[in-house]
Amino acid sequence: MFGYLTNLGFESGIDYYEQYPVGSYVLDFAFVQSRRPPRGVDIETDGVMWHSSAKQRQRDGYRTYKLHKAGWIAERFGEVFTCEDVAAVLEKHGLKPSL
Repeated sequence: MFGYLTNLGFESGIDYYEQYPVGSYVLDFAFVQSRRPPRGVDIETDGVMWHSSAKQRQRDGYRTYKLHKAGWIAERFGEVFTCEDVAAVLEKHGLKPSL
């Protein structure tokens, strides 16, 4: 997955990182469009163990809100997602990856 996402970022003309720090948060997968101010598309993988309770979902919602206020687009996936899912998200937000 890492190699594919790296290539996807390269083909889209933006940098790709795993575990990218933004303020007090660490993004699962970040496609960085701008460094000043830092912004881009955050792909979050929400596993059942860490994101299933009401309190955890509320915390995730707040995190998404804070990232949005900071100029990031946060998209959430379950534990299982495909490279095509990520490509569709990037395209949805104006990035045109080629598969």
